[in-house]
Amino acid sequence: MEDFSYCLTELQYSAEYGFLERHIVDGQAIELLKRCFEPYPAPSPQSKSSFETKTSAINVSPSAHAQYDIREIQDDTLWLSKETNIDEVVALRIAILEWQTRPSAKLLEGGLDSSVASLTNSRLGGQSQTSLLISHSTISQSSKDGLVAPSNILSWRRKRLLETYLSERRYILKTCEWVVSNTLYASGDLIPDFYTANTSLHTWVKEVGNQILSSWNIDDASRANVRNILVTGIDAIRSRITDFGGIKRRLDDDEVQLKIEAIWLQEQVKEMIDIMQLILTLVQAATKLSRSDTVSTWFGLMRDYNFFENFGPPFQESYDSDDLQIKSLTSLISVAILDVSCALDTLSTLSTVASVEKTSSDAAYLLNVTTFNEINDVILIAAGLCLKTASPAVLAWSIILQSLREYATTSKEARETRQSVRALDRYGTADSSESENFEGSTLRNSGSSQRRRSSFGSDTSQQSSYLEDLLEKVMLAPVEGDPIAFLAKSAVDGSQVLNVISLLATDFCTPFGSAHIGITGLKMRCILLDVLRSVFELIDYQPDLILTTLAVLRGSESFWKMQMLPVEFGHLEPAAIFLADAVFMRKLFQEALSRFPYETWPFLKLCRALARCQTLEGREMLPSIWQKLESVDSLTCLLPPQFTGYSLLREDEESSLIQLEANLNINSYPTFAFDNFKKFSGTASQFNQVMNLQQIPDGTIGRVLSNSKPLVVLWRHDYSPLAYMGRLLKLVSSGEVTEEVVSRETVSEVISLIAAMLLSNSNAMMTNDARGGSEVGDKILNKASEGLDSGQDVVSVIFDIFERELNNGRTGVADESLDVLVQCIQFTYALLPVMPDRVWPFLGRSCLLGVKDGQSQLGAVIFTTEVSIARFDFLLSCVHMFCALISDTITNSVVRKVPAKAVLRFSTPTNPRVGVSTVIMERVLLAFHRIMADIFESLSTWNFAEPIHQIQIRSHLCSAFYKTISYCFETDDEADHSLKLAGPLSSSAQHLIHVFISSSNNDIAISPLLDMIARGFSNRSFVTSSPEWKYLEDEVHSALDLADTLIRVSMFLGYPRSHLEHRLLEAISVLANVYAAGLNHRKPVIVLLKSLVISADRTENQPSSLLGQMGEEPATYLLEILSTIDQPLKDQALSIEIWNLLSAIVSKRQQWFAIFVLTGETPREALKNKSSEAAGNRQHRSIFTIALDDLSSLGKVPPAVASAMLRFVALAADSWPWVFAIIEEHSQFLSAILDHLAQLETASNTNQNRSNPRGTEYHQIQIASYIVDILAMYSHSTRQTGNLSSSKRFLPNLSYVISTAISPTAYNHSLHSNLRRNFEDKFFGCRLKEFQYTSFRPPQLGISFYYNLDMSNRMLGFESAWKGQGDEGFAGEFIRANVNLSVVEAQISLLHSWKALAIELGISLGTDPSFQQIMSETAMDCLRTNVRNSLPEAIFGRLAQTRADFAFTLLQRLNEVQSPRPETKSVLFNAWDAVRTHGTDLTLSLEKSRANYTRTLLKILCLALQVHTSPSPPSRPATPVGSGNDDAAISTSLASQTVILTVLEILRTFVAHGFRDLTTLLHSNSSFVDPGDFALLCAILRACLHVPGLERHTTALLSIFADNQTSRYASTLLSWSDQLTTGRDPIFGELSISFLVEMSNVPALAESLAVEGILGHIVDTNLLKYLTREKGMGPFEAPIRMYSIWVKGILPLLLNLLHAVGASIAVEIAATLNQFPGMMRRASNVFTFYTKPPLSTGSQNGSTEKGTGYVTLSMISEAQNLAIITNLLDVYREAGPSAGVTGDEILDIGWEKGRVKEDVENWLQKRSMLRERIVAIGEREEGWVRVKPAGEGTRAVNRLEEKVVEEMGGLLMLLGGKEE
Repeated sequence: MEDFSYCLTELQYSAEYGFLERHIVDGQAIELLKRCFEPYPAPSPQSKSSFETKTSAINVSPSAHAQYDIREIQDDTLWLSKETNIDEVVALRIAILEWQTRPSAKLLEGGLDSSVASLTNSRLGGQSQTSLLISHSTISQSSKDGLVAPSNILSWRRKRLLETYLSERRYILKTCEWVVSNTLYASGDLIPDFYTANTSLHTWVKEVGNQILSSWNIDDASRANVRNILVTGIDAIRSRITDFGGIKRRLDDDEVQLKIEAIWLQEQVKEMIDIMQLILTLVQAATKLSRSDTVSTWFGLMRDYNFFENFGPPFQESYDSDDLQIKSLTSLISVAILDVSCALDTLSTLSTVASVEKTSSDAAYLLNVTTFNEINDVILIAAGLCLKTASPAVLAWSIILQSLREYATTSKEARETRQSVRALDRYGTADSSESENFEGSTLRNSGSSQRRRSSFGSDTSQQSSYLEDLLEKVMLAPVEGDPIAFLAKSAVDGSQVLNVISLLATDFCTPFGSAHIGITGLKMRCILLDVLRSVFELIDYQPDLILTTLAVLRGSESFWKMQMLPVEFGHLEPAAIFLADAVFMRKLFQEALSRFPYETWPFLKLCRALARCQTLEGREMLPSIWQKLESVDSLTCLLPPQFTGYSLLREDEESSLIQLEANLNINSYPTFAFDNFKKFSGTASQFNQVMNLQQIPDGTIGRVLSNSKPLVVLWRHDYSPLAYMGRLLKLVSSGEVTEEVVSRETVSEVISLIAAMLLSNSNAMMTNDARGGSEVGDKILNKASEGLDSGQDVVSVIFDIFERELNNGRTGVADESLDVLVQCIQFTYALLPVMPDRVWPFLGRSCLLGVKDGQSQLGAVIFTTEVSIARFDFLLSCVHMFCALISDTITNSVVRKVPAKAVLRFSTPTNPRVGVSTVIMERVLLAFHRIMADIFESLSTWNFAEPIHQIQIRSHLCSAFYKTISYCFETDDEADHSLKLAGPLSSSAQHLIHVFISSSNNDIAISPLLDMIARGFSNRSFVTSSPEWKYLEDEVHSALDLADTLIRVSMFLGYPRSHLEHRLLEAISVLANVYAAGLNHRKPVIVLLKSLVISADRTENQPSSLLGQMGEEPATYLLEILSTIDQPLKDQALSIEIWNLLSAIVSKRQQWFAIFVLTGETPREALKNKSSEAAGNRQHRSIFTIALDDLSSLGKVPPAVASAMLRFVALAADSWPWVFAIIEEHSQFLSAILDHLAQLETASNTNQNRSNPRGTEYHQIQIASYIVDILAMYSHSTRQTGNLSSSKRFLPNLSYVISTAISPTAYNHSLHSNLRRNFEDKFFGCRLKEFQYTSFRPPQLGISFYYNLDMSNRMLGFESAWKGQGDEGFAGEFIRANVNLSVVEAQISLLHSWKALAIELGISLGTDPSFQQIMSETAMDCLRTNVRNSLPEAIFGRLAQTRADFAFTLLQRLNEVQSPRPETKSVLFNAWDAVRTHGTDLTLSLEKSRANYTRTLLKILCLALQVHTSPSPPSRPATPVGSGNDDAAISTSLASQTVILTVLEILRTFVAHGFRDLTTLLHSNSSFVDPGDFALLCAILRACLHVPGLERHTTALLSIFADNQTSRYASTLLSWSDQLTTGRDPIFGELSISFLVEMSNVPALAESLAVEGILGHIVDTNLLKYLTREKGMGPFEAPIRMYSIWVKGILPLLLNLLHAVGASIAVEIAATLNQFPGMMRRASNVFTFYTKPPLSTGSQNGSTEKGTGYVTLSMISEAQNLAIITNLLDVYREAGPSAGVTGDEILDIGWEKGRVKEDVENWLQKRSMLRERIVAIGEREEGWVRVKPAGEGTRAVNRLEEKVVEEMGGLLMLLGGKEE
């Protein structure tokens, strides 16, 4: 209930907790609130039976390994029920609640461990730091005691049960008070706009509140059987007091018993306070005079306890605050229940009433004589004792009695007058006859009697009025003299009631009335103001009364508090009530105004107190006192003694009127200014000789107020008080007056008044649709500047005063006044929104910061004066100014950046927000940051008279530092930070980074930050409405935010880990305690922990363990608390952050932490006990299991939370694969996520016709992405175990994934392009990218995903087009753009996830026809989507690349399994469309930005072609020419005509033309061309030529290559390849010759090459000269690629030409080979058999002989080619003329065929020796070494040996031998 009540109080700031409505509208909850004073019923047989049923074995099975001990909970329940007399079911709920919160309690009660103690001891060496931490660590017991000892567990648990019970009771009260107060406050028009802005919140709270109020029947007097709820509440207070002495002996442990007694007493007092707050709220809401029973019961309680004057329970701890509240509430309730105004109205009604018949308990207390007398007796006793707590009630009662006496006296006099008249009527006519007398008398008497009878309450000669009777009893009081006067005198003189009221307003109403947005405090002050109003009706203008009124009007609200208060409080605002009340205005304000400027202080103070109120005049929001300050018709001043230019008026009448006969020029005559306004009749002691203030013209009439010299005269003269104040300040600034004449206090008040009006007006502009505040501000300042010299205004005057005060010098005297300095800073602060162009330059030249000379007076004032007096108002003001400057820098950054011409479009030409030098701003901000950073480091060593100031200063500084860094790095990735919109802050941000982020062990800046964080686990006591808890909360939050920001900026800038991070890791126990202390700090703590985890992972070494700094048991408690996630409040934002933290933990090498998160037990426990008995005593399942359980009902989890949870599961599975064992054991998780994918498909089909279905689906797409990630890793896991069937069940549920992942993205190109164009047109000079997030703080998907919406609102809110009408402004466009990009981001994520899953399924299900179809269709969809993409390549280039990579991977797998699916063959057309769309001109496609995508498309095209190829080229002979089987080379399986045409198009437009483009590009810009590009073209050519049926289109082929001169470009490339080598590697030579080889595979093309004389071109190249060496080149000689060119290029090309052309080219072939005699000799000896391995194998510069003795596949291939060529040449030589050649012309090539044959046979016979000499060349062959042989029964040990033996056998057959 505590967290619930806390969230309710926070609803005034945020309405995020939607679950609250569901909880509070529950009928059981409402019943508890209705019975809030005694919410829990007593035990009964029914409750006992219900309890036994709920805890019986059938509902809860006892188990040794259960999460809880049911027997323990049963025992605790029965014990609590017995001790507190509540029913067993309620006690059971409390026992369960205690069990749930036990980990937090144990962690907190354990205090800080040794790591925190060491952290404390290292703090600056100062005592204050140590004591601070220790005080917070001993919340319940000292840290040295450790955690709870086993012997004390029972007592500790029982103590916790009672604490929980008491806490629940108190927070039920607090919740009821909150709901009822909000219902009453929101009724009517109390708060018209601000409070009711949240309609949904207002509705359900009001409904619940109305149900509660209805059950209490407060205003229903007809229900006599219903007890007055106020009486019940008062009796509840009495029962709490009675319970002080009723503490039982509950526990055997004496120490714990004493703590229980203290807690019990404290809780009773706090419940009293809550009850009194509720009573006060109900009394204030009453519209009638209080009932008799209520008043009687209340004052009976007051009589018994003397108005709690000396009340005090028997304990001292923390009672001071409670004592103040009890006494203050007592005073306020006593006054409110008397209700002076309503009582006076009632007395007026009763003034003619003779008697009152209605005396029941529900009658008004003035109508019940008994109650009236009781009140009078109680108050008389209090007055006699001079009880200060009762003094306001005594004063109020005296006012009521005074009015009673007046009405009673008037009634009595009227009655006596009537009696006299009747007597005269009866005896006054003696001359009349007796009969006439009788008849007349009878007639008159009958008429009079008849009139009296018809008039209720008329008196008779014997009957007195009701009020007379009351007065008579009052006057019988046993006091000397007049009882009524006695009461007034006792209150005023004896109890100092005016001081009491002032203290109530300042010390209680304001600080403790902060609940409900401060309305509570305002209403309390309204009670006091009502009393004062009644006093003013009786008393005239009095000094003490004015002081009290000022205290009630302002309370203790500071200037800075005023700026945060909402403007619209209606008539709840005391100042507004004052201004609307005729009595106050006539008797106080008008009187003070008429005495001004003779008495300056009262009028200035009143104006300052009323300045907050605003009045809407037309479209201008002006201060309500504006008219009184702008112009008035009278002023009061001293008449100079020497002045005689006046005459008396009406001398004969002794009139005090005079008239001027000459101008009274105040410039020339001395005048007086009294600053002590109490000296009304005193004489002046000082003259001002040169006062330059006002001139009063002759003829002006005045009234002399004081006849003593010099005369005080009230003149009837029109003038402006505000202008007068401005001229007064001018005299002060110029030094023309002394402090004795115009005191510093007067100067402070004038400046404060102007500042308050400016600030109030600025605040009003934020909440009202009125004209800009700068215009009204100008109006105020211009009026104050009237009469000043030309070129001067009040701004410059105040700045001059400020500079003079700064330069006066400070000596450190304790009584030195800094009020003027403080008010000048406040004025500057208020001026900043109005005239920033005046503030920035002033600060740049002021000695405050010392920007010019480096001599700052700010530090001098603080260190010489404020530190010595321990008061820091000036520092606090400067801190607020500092924060305001940072805010102004950002808010007006766009206005200042745009050119002047652009400014005119949305502002006036004299816009004060522009024209400020960026250089000045940067220097001012840097100077301020330096000073404030130094102050921040020193604050902890200073003493503070008001500790709250230290909290506020540190909180504001941390917040400012956080904003400075965030503004600079959160948006816009511009490298030069000074060019950003936040550029003026860049230098300041760098300074802060230097101060806080350092690798040195300097704690000066870090220790204050850790101190602030440590405050987070102090007790939260917000229930008493103390303001301190909010300030403390802000302090902790700001420190946590700054620490997180510093760590993030360190990561963002790539800095090494800083000392701050090490210290935070050491302080992990502090963070754990802060997290456990309450809900309010949990989110920032989690965010900081996440940053620490991510940052720790940056190191290559094992990162520091997050929990390693804690003991195992405290760490376990922390993890148990974390496992509750967002319970009990279901805070989605907190839940998301927790899951993000857990995701970081399992993926960032936090092993200890991760194992506990995943298994629910620590590694040590797992080692100790494999049976998990240790874990069995834990309260919870593992967090991982919790995630699986929740996700098993995925549809019930909020989408954002579900996304975070699935991400956690996915990362856990990725980092810890063994968790799939846990997943498989879970019965529902996999089925649930698969079902969710199916449901997404159904929902997608349902919504497909909606106009904008993508607007809200980014979470669903992201959820699908994480599900697919999990399935991919699960598929991988099951494949490792050989379980392939489980993956197949995924397929039916993947429809949504396939369609969504591959479909075109939802990117709205028109939205973004129009937004960019319109934005940059409207805000000329600004770029849209300046509002884009950086990686500094990665945003979440949603309305602020890509563009920083918060910063945009700050910077662009000045322009009406930003908000627009509805959502049509730029703000709406930003939101739509962010949502659209969120959908796109989710789609991209899903694409990557589907890619991973498809690849994994392709491995396990690649042979499955159904999945082959999915793979084929997915590949085609990827290519189609890329073809249809019309978006700029710069935006989606990587996305297109991803799709292309995906398609390529799928096609690879389809080719591996040789998929026969027709869909697979159809991929070719999509691939070619993609290539063609992208561009077939390789000179353009291979530009750097497009090269990767182009190459991927080429690979896809190659794979798509391979699907259509036959195993061997259809045109390549399988046997030598002449064998008679030429036609066998033609495949019988011909491709379709469409495929053939597509292939021919590819060859024409891409292969042939592309080879020419590549060659040209290589010569012109070799950096664009990669050797792989030529290899891809060769592969595509090869695949094209292997397509069955292509051999029938030889004519087309010849035309294609001839038109593009392919052979010439290839030979040219070969000729240049020796100059294009990289590291002596002639790779382009190999590529060019390979391309020619591929072409020569087609006989017709080979013939064409021969005709073009290709051999001559090749042999003449420089590259082939390497092969003409005497000893040739082998596979182990550099450049090694030359041997590859020989084996894979030259020889196959010669063979193809020989085969295609025949005998006619045999002579040329033989001649060509004879040009390489060294190669022939080396080839003849290559297989020479050695019994011992030769030396220097593989030497780069060794001879051929050194390479012999080893066998490679390339050697065998060389021999095979030479054998075939030799055989063919022999055939043609033998055929001679029959073949068309002369046999002798075909020369022998010099290759010793027989020797090679003999050597091969020897190797095959010595298999063991052959195995030792086989050498792998290249990665492929090295892979074969590790692969087993394919055939069974072979003697080979690996695949490479098997290949070598097979190829040698084939070679032996070609050589004419027999294969072994």
